[in-house]
Amino acid sequence: MSHTESLTKQVFTLVDELYKYGMTSLVISPGSRSTPIAIAAELHPKMKTYVHPDERGAAYFALGKIKVSKRPVGILCTSGTAAANYLPAVSEAGLSHLPLVVITSDRPHELRNVGAPQAINQTNMYQNFVRYQVELPIAENSDVTINEVKNRIIQMSMFLSGINRGPVAINIPIREPLMPDLTRTDLFKATRVESNESVTVPKNITVIKGKILLIIGETIESLDPLEPVFNFKNVDTIMDPRQNTRVFQKNAITSHDLIFSHVTEEHIKSIEKSYDYIVRVGEPVTSKSTNQFLGKVNLPQILVSEFIDVKPYPVTPNKTYVGNITQILRCLIEESDEETNLYKLDNNIRESIAKHVQNHDDEGRFMYEILKRMNDKNVFLSSSMPIRDFERYDVDRRLNVYANRGANGIDGVVSSALGAATEAPTTLFIGDIAMNHDINGLLLSKLEKIDITVVVFNNNGGNIFSYLPQYQEKMHFERLFGTPLDLDFSHAAKFYDFNYYRVKTLDDLTDQMLNQSGRVMIEIITDREDNLHQHQQLRKEVATVVQSFEF
Repeated sequence: MSHTESLTKQVFTLVDELYKYGMTSLVISPGSRSTPIAIAAELHPKMKTYVHPDERGAAYFALGKIKVSKRPVGILCTSGTAAANYLPAVSEAGLSHLPLVVITSDRPHELRNVGAPQAINQTNMYQNFVRYQVELPIAENSDVTINEVKNRIIQMSMFLSGINRGPVAINIPIREPLMPDLTRTDLFKATRVESNESVTVPKNITVIKGKILLIIGETIESLDPLEPVFNFKNVDTIMDPRQNTRVFQKNAITSHDLIFSHVTEEHIKSIEKSYDYIVRVGEPVTSKSTNQFLGKVNLPQILVSEFIDVKPYPVTPNKTYVGNITQILRCLIEESDEETNLYKLDNNIRESIAKHVQNHDDEGRFMYEILKRMNDKNVFLSSSMPIRDFERYDVDRRLNVYANRGANGIDGVVSSALGAATEAPTTLFIGDIAMNHDINGLLLSKLEKIDITVVVFNNNGGNIFSYLPQYQEKMHFERLFGTPLDLDFSHAAKFYDFNYYRVKTLDDLTDQMLNQSGRVMIEIITDREDNLHQHQQLRKEVATVVQSFEF
C-alpha cells in the first residue's frame, strides 16, 4: 500500500469517526500540513465546514457555536504557531466545559527539533485545559493505524458529554506528499452513534428543610424541569443572566447584584435569621456583590455541580454534590409552607429601574431601550460592562444570553458571537476595546455569509475601570486603564460589508436598524465620565428601594 493510500485511509477514517460520535462541524484555518484532513472534511457528505484564516478567531467561533448548539465542534490547523493560537480558546473551553475538538497537524518526528520550518513542540500543548489528548501514529501500510484511530476516537468521545465534559486534542504528524486520494469517498460509511450519556446521581442525599436561598449560575443542563422547585413557597431562586431558564420563571430573582451591593450588616443578620440554607448550583454567578455576600453570610452552603471539577468559589461549601442537577435538587430540597419574600424586592427593583431609567441617557439607557425593542431571542454579551449592564437593565427577561465567562476575557468575543449566530439570530453587545481586540473576527461573517447585529458601545476606552479603585489615581489612569483608542468603527463596517449606523442620541435609535436582516453594525457614541455618574445615580435610586425593604 502506497503512502497516499495509507494517508487517505487514516484521515478519511478520522473524520468519519468524529462524525460518528457527534462532531458535524469543523472550522478550518488553511495551511499546508493540514491539507489531507481539510480535504477529508470537505468531502465528507455530512460534515459542515467553515474557513477562518485566523486560528484564534476560528477557535472562539467554534466555542460560540458549541454554546448554542450544545454539540461538539472541531477546529483544524497546520503545524507551528498556528496551533499555539488556539490556546486562549482552549483554556476558555476547559473552564466552561465545552466539547471543543482540537485537531492539530504536525511535522513527522524526523523533522522535529532539528530546525525544520514551521515546527514547534506541539506535544501536550494544551495539557492544562483539555480532558483528553492523543498523538496519532504516522500513516503506514497497516490495519493497526486505522484501529488506533478508531480506538482513540472512542476514548475521546467519553469526554464530549457527562461529568467530565470538556475539550479534547488530537495531534497528527503527517509526512509528504500531503494530498489524499479524492476518489475514496467510499471510506465515509459511519452511522451516527447516539450519545449514551449516563446520569450521575449521588447516593445518600441529605434532604434539607426550611427556607432556602437557591443561587443558580450557568449550566449546560436545562433546568426547565425544575420549575416546581423554583416555585416552592420556601425557596427564593436567584438566577445569573447566563441561566436561560430565567426567561420562563416569573419568580426568578435577577436583580441580585443590585440587592447585595446595597445590603448592610443588619440586612445580612436578618437574612441569616430568615433562611436556613444557601444552595449554589452550576458555575459561580457573574455578580461580584453576590459573591461577596456569599463570602460574608453565616449560613450553611451546599454546592451542586454538574461537573467533577467543582468550583467552590467564592467560599468553600459545607457539602458538595456532583451529577445531574435536576435529580439532585428534586431529592435535596423539601417543600414547605414557610414563605420567602426576596422575589418581591426583585420586582420592586425592576419597577424602579423602569421608572427612573427614563431620566437617563447613558449606556444603561441605551441597553434598556435596545432590549425592549429588539426581536432577536439570543444575545451574546462581552465581558466587562455589557454583561453587567444587561444584568441590570434586562427588566423584561425574555432573551437568551451567551457569554465567554470561563476565563472572563475579552478576546474572541466577536468570533464567538458569530459562531452563535450560525445557530440562531443573534445580537452582540460589545465595547470598543473588546471590539478592537477581535475585529478581524468580522471576516467570517463575510466569508460565510453569517447575519448578525453588532452593537458597539464606543466610550473611547475601558469603561469598567472607572468603577474600580485605580480610577482614583488620575495621574496614571488614562494611559494605563482608560486606554482611549480614538477609533471610528465605520471603517471596519465598510471593510467587512456591514450596514453601519452611528448613534449619538436616543432619537437616533430606531426599531428598523435594530431588527433588520443581514449584517448590521450600530456604533453608539457615549462618554465614560457621564456613564459613570449616571450609573452611580441609578444605583442610589435603587439603594433606597433595597434599604426600605424588610428582609
